[in-house]
Amino acid sequence: MDIASASAAVQAAVNGNKSSAASAALTGNFDTFLKLLTTQLQHQDPTNPMSSDQFTQQLVQMSGVEQSIQTNRNLETLLTANSIQNSNLSVSLLGKEITGSGTGALLAEGEAKWSFAVAEDAPDTTLQVINADGAAVYTEKLDATEGTHQFAWDGKDSQGSEMPDGTYFLKIVANGSAGQPVAVDTRTTGVVTSIDLSTTDPLLTVNGAQIRYSQVLSVKTPAAGS
Repeated sequence: MDIASASAAVQAAVNGNKSSAASAALTGNFDTFLKLLTTQLQHQDPTNPMSSDQFTQQLVQMSGVEQSIQTNRNLETLLTANSIQNSNLSVSLLGKEITGSGTGALLAEGEAKWSFAVAEDAPDTTLQVINADGAAVYTEKLDATEGTHQFAWDGKDSQGSEMPDGTYFLKIVANGSAGQPVAVDTRTTGVVTSIDLSTTDPLLTVNGAQIRYSQVLSVKTPAAGS
C-alpha cells in the first residue's frame, strides 16, 4: 500500500459508510499513512528530496478526509434530531383532523370529498375515482380554471350503481388549451388514525391511505361526533 492508497481507503469509508465506520477506518489507515510518509522521508533520494509542496499536499489530503468524517458526523446528528422532532410532532396529530396533499378519501353515507388546486386554466381535465383494487369506477370531465376546486363524489359509479363504503382515490389529469399538461395538487381531509414512524418523514394514515408528515397543510380538532 502507498500513501495515495491509504488516503483513498479512508475516503472510500467516508463515501460509503456512516461516520462511526469511517472514523474506525481513519484510525487504522492514518497510522499506516504516517508510517509510509516517515518511510518515504527516510528513503528519499537526497539529490531529489520531496518538495515541501508534496509533503504539505499529502498532509492536507488526510486532514481533508478527517474533516469530511466530522462533517458527516454532524449531518448524522442533525438528521437524527430532525427525525426525532418529526416523530414527536407527528404523534401529536393522532386523532386530529388534517388536510394534506393526498389522493385518498373515505366514502361514507354516500359521499367522499377532495379538493384540488390547478396551476393554470385546464379546459381538458379528467377526474377518475379509483377503488382500492386500482380500478376506475367513476369518470368525469370538466373545464378547470386556475385555483382551488372542491369535488364531492356521491358514491355512484359511471353506470349509477352505488359503491360500497371505503377508501377511494382521486386521479386527475389536466391539460391546458394547447394540450400541455397542467400541474395539479390533490388534497384530502380526514382524521389521523395511525402513524408509521419507521421513516424520517413519518407516514400518517388518513382515510385509510397514507400521506407523509411533510405533506400536512393544516391541522384542527375534529368536530364532535365526526
